[in-house]
Amino acid sequence: MKKLLTIAIVAAAVVAVPLALAQNAGQPAPQQGDQANPAQAEADAKAKRRAQANAELKASGQQAPQREEEEEEARKKR
Repeated sequence: MKKLLTIAIVAAAVVAVPLALAQNAGQPAPQQGDQANPAQAEADAKAKRRAQANAELKASGQQAPQREEEEEEARKKR
């Protein structure tokens, strides 16, 4: 009985693996790193810079100016 079950499992795997590979064959591989989404990478870098600046200001006892940087970014885009 165990041999029959083992044979059935192996047969299912033999059929399932090529089917799964065939379904993914036409799809492009997802890009990784900064090339995947440049806009997202830029937003992440901006968030890191902002967090670092806020941490430095907080460590020195000052409150972080939040609106000034956003207004400056808006001026640059115009």
